[in-house]
Amino acid sequence: MQSIPSPYTVAVYPIEQQPGVWFAAYLISEYKDGMERVVANVAMRHDTHRTAAKAKHAARCAGEGAIARLAARHYNTGATAQTTQGARHG
Repeated sequence: MQSIPSPYTVAVYPIEQQPGVWFAAYLISEYKDGMERVVANVAMRHDTHRTAAKAKHAARCAGEGAIARLAARHYNTGATAQTTQGARHG
């Protein structure tokens, strides 16, 4: 599979909701013209885990998937809003 260059990065962090219950969160940033812009700050409260490591893994997978979709949209500059509008995945 060919990698698409991307101006996006993901930061992941677990949040302890209560003792022994963790949920994942991730932040997507775009770097352009020497500036950083936050594109998304997502808390996955619906997806709880028993360890911080599992929560971080879930956030990493979700964040990298979101970046792949953003990078593909960024790479295909000829795409219209209609073709990318339905590209949301949970």
